[in-house]
Amino acid sequence: MPPLLIQADIRALAGVCVTLWRIFRPLVEYKVTIELDGSLSDAVQKALAITRTSTILDSVVTVNIGKRTIWWKFRPVHKILYLFSPTLFTLVKAIPAMRQLHTVHLWGIFLARTYLCCILSSPYLTHLILDAVRMPNISKLPPAPQNLRILTICSVYSWEAIEPLIARLATSLEYLELKWCIFRSLRRFPLPSFPCLRELRHHQRPTLNHGNEDLLNELFHLVPQVTHLHLDGWVYYRHITAFPKSLQHLSIEEMMLREQRFGPITCPQLMSLSLQCYRVWGLNYHLTLSSFIRNHFPRITCLHLDRPWTLPTALALARSQHHVQTLKVSLKYTCGLDREGTDFNFPPGIPSDILRGCILPAALQSLILEVVQTNYELEQSVPTFTQWIDDNVLPPVTGLGGPDLKNIDVLFVRLESKLERERVVRRRWVKLPNDDWLMEECL
Repeated sequence: MPPLLIQADIRALAGVCVTLWRIFRPLVEYKVTIELDGSLSDAVQKALAITRTSTILDSVVTVNIGKRTIWWKFRPVHKILYLFSPTLFTLVKAIPAMRQLHTVHLWGIFLARTYLCCILSSPYLTHLILDAVRMPNISKLPPAPQNLRILTICSVYSWEAIEPLIARLATSLEYLELKWCIFRSLRRFPLPSFPCLRELRHHQRPTLNHGNEDLLNELFHLVPQVTHLHLDGWVYYRHITAFPKSLQHLSIEEMMLREQRFGPITCPQLMSLSLQCYRVWGLNYHLTLSSFIRNHFPRITCLHLDRPWTLPTALALARSQHHVQTLKVSLKYTCGLDREGTDFNFPPGIPSDILRGCILPAALQSLILEVVQTNYELEQSVPTFTQWIDDNVLPPVTGLGGPDLKNIDVLFVRLESKLERERVVRRRWVKLPNDDWLMEECL
């Protein structure tokens, strides 16, 4: 039998363990989630375990508290869960002591002023998410934490309740996201200025049009430094009168262009445009869209298109712009690449010679393709796709990529399923000095 450890050995081993714990402690992260759909006793026990264990408390990075709700189901305030138990109150009171905490996500609850003040008193918090949260009308709040720069508000219906919080954070926010909100009392409370805001995201459901259609036009006058704008939802946006002068990156739904929500305005300083599309259109609309982008966003150098753009149409659209150098196309398939090859041809009713005639001598230099599929193996898709690129994109004269194309990156992703882990395969083409192409298989 091996000799037993003596007391000195045990002390030495304990010292090693303490040293290792101190070294790796900053690398340990905990994400705390307390859902109130089930037994409250489980939530109580979890909260107690967190607040009473200092090592866990110091390693918490995310706190999620709430109850799952349906966004369109209106709930009066008295039917929203009111978190008032000693244990959960202790958890919220412990938030300022969580030194690695960066995100707090609350959903489906009634948020009392006491809890909100405890959360805002955290010196480490950077991102606050309020999802279907109801709050009382709060007149006074503590000073805003210096590090809280990201605010996400989802399914909130009362601007009167949320306005004091936004007004308190407005001067330090760098990211603001408004998702599916209905601010019925917006006109009674003026919007504050956001002098440091860099990114604004606004998501709107088609049925949510309760008097806040002019929200964007008002916001655009209050965000002098915003560079990234993401708009989702098109039906009830009023005509946008002017973009912020600092805007450089715009992401919108293609239907906003079709409905002429931008009117005659132009955005010459825009560098990147992302379009989300939901169906393939005919020749006339494609030519109109190409002309619209060229006239309203004349200096974009990067164009991002989502499915169902076909690859030839996407390439023709990018090369019909004056300054586009990078094209990114995102494709998603249920059963792998289309076995009939429809995504590799021009859509029916769009003659290829007409689209080729619209191509300008702009220098498209980089092509990025993201191909996502949910079924079948990647081995069935990758060879088909790479062969199509070799035959239709790379040729110097007839190729859709054009003579100035220098590199192509294709990322094939097979999403995770119950039986398989996510798989990623990457292919890269690089143009050599002698104008030949070299394909690389990247891990």
